[in-house]
Amino acid sequence: MITRLPHRMKIITVASAAALALAACDDDNGESPGEENGGDDLVEISVGTLNGILSAPLFLGVSEGIFEEHGLGVDISFADGGAAVIPAVLSDEYQFGYSNTVSQLAAIDEALPLQLVHPAWAPHGEFEEDDHGLLVLPDSGFDEPADLEGANIAVNTLQNIGEVHVRRAFDNLDLDHSELSWTQLPFPDMGEALERGDVDAIWVSEPFLAPGLAAGYEWLIAPGAQSFPEQVGGYWSTSVSYAEANPEVVEAFQDAMTEINTFAEENPDLVREVAVEEMGFDAEYIDDVNLPMFPNDNEVETLQDYAEASVEYGILSGEPEDYESLFAGND
Repeated sequence: MITRLPHRMKIITVASAAALALAACDDDNGESPGEENGGDDLVEISVGTLNGILSAPLFLGVSEGIFEEHGLGVDISFADGGAAVIPAVLSDEYQFGYSNTVSQLAAIDEALPLQLVHPAWAPHGEFEEDDHGLLVLPDSGFDEPADLEGANIAVNTLQNIGEVHVRRAFDNLDLDHSELSWTQLPFPDMGEALERGDVDAIWVSEPFLAPGLAAGYEWLIAPGAQSFPEQVGGYWSTSVSYAEANPEVVEAFQDAMTEINTFAEENPDLVREVAVEEMGFDAEYIDDVNLPMFPNDNEVETLQDYAEASVEYGILSGEPEDYESLFAGND
């Protein structure tokens, strides 16, 4: 449960992308931060994201007044997955939204008018610091990564970043992933499915990794650190129409997120604190939750690496023709 909400923060649960319109909004007025009514008012924006540790800096940006300093009033909404955020961004339900890199590339592959605005997170490069994990039951017979060849693995979304991370980790470990099978489950349901024997392993991110380890599950693969270490795994995005109509708002959001990510990197205790107080994370495990990196560099090479892997694994039909044009402000 959310225990406390700042006065400019609104939490909404979005159960499904199916209810969200895909049409882009046509009545944008081209707002500028701090310029309405003599410069005293904030430009109000809605931001859609996941209730995961990667979103905690967004809440810091509100509680620390960073968004406000950049002329933005921010409402934050939760969705079940990054893929559910994209239709809401394209319909202007959210002006900005988080999705992982694979979801965003898949949308762009389908010619949807999405633009990347700012990096959200990246996995650390060390196994024990990864904010994702591939977990199995103790005494399950899966004692080392090679035992997982042919396993059934739970992921929160099929044909998405979980599969890309696991397959790339298998490749990097010289393991065969051709016989892996996948079961789609919400993160909160994965532990019970593992214990029932419905799946052999679960791919989880924080805040589900730390409780899983506390429950005695064994951590065989660090899917982020062993696939795309220290490479951006998701971005804040917007629609092409909104970026074209509101370039100053997009720039203000970019500037704010640069300051916020820097602040989050320098203040990990505050990241954990806001995750408990504003996002409902379990205080019992918060000290053991691994934080991802919060980068500020739009690295085209990283995006290209993800695209190449997603094509190789059959998730994308092809790579973008112009990576630079995918970023807002680079047209």
